[in-house]
Amino acid sequence: MKQFNEAELKILKENYRLTIASNPSPLSIKVIELTNEIQLSEYLLKVRERIEAANLMVAASLFVKRYSFAVLSALYSMSVWNKRLNFSLENVSLETLDEEDVFWLPSFKLHELSVEEAADGNRLPWRDSVLQHIFSNHVDVLFTHIIKVCKLTKLIMWENLYVYVCWMYEKLLNDTSLSHIHHQIQEDFQYILKTAPGHLFGSYHRNPFLRYDKANSKNKAEDQDTRVRQTCCFAYLTAMKGQHCKICPVSCRRRQAGEK
Repeated sequence: MKQFNEAELKILKENYRLTIASNPSPLSIKVIELTNEIQLSEYLLKVRERIEAANLMVAASLFVKRYSFAVLSALYSMSVWNKRLNFSLENVSLETLDEEDVFWLPSFKLHELSVEEAADGNRLPWRDSVLQHIFSNHVDVLFTHIIKVCKLTKLIMWENLYVYVCWMYEKLLNDTSLSHIHHQIQEDFQYILKTAPGHLFGSYHRNPFLRYDKANSKNKAEDQDTRVRQTCCFAYLTAMKGQHCKICPVSCRRRQAGEK
């Protein structure tokens, strides 16, 4: 079984918060434990206290945003290195290494660093298996438990993740050092957002990212090539104290109204 090399691990550590360190923090936990709804509720209460969230639903939304970086590690490995990391619920832990960080930016530990490489000439079915492993078998499982604990809608959770997926792939497509594989990165990006079938994401008839991928989702209020969210992530109800994200639909509507 192959593993990441040191250069690859460095990239994941520096850009996507992978860690090999552990810290016995109240906010460090094995992800599989979050599939127990009692433990999940207790954990989100701790997140709520750390980030000063107004309620458990707000804490859950910010948890999903933070957790998106773990998902990015898996997608980056697939699209850039043609490597499938072990993203099972049992293999990932959240590690809170900075106890003083009020905004709470956890790191993610993989207990097993083995990877599976795509077979030559057979990448498309391999890619489907990787995406199902990431989204259906991991992400949607967590989302389903979260909605039972605090009623946070999956519309918000999937958009929280969507924003980060777009951010990462667009960053990769602007990286000239990766120009030799831009065609693969672009193909993966479009497949994830537009054409991947719903069953790769969970019990869905259609791809859950499709509802956010609209041509009119650009920030026309500020004349920027920036996506405006369709849902609010509630970050303003945390220690941010009333500050809306730049792409928040609430703040964008307010700016548009002010210009009229």
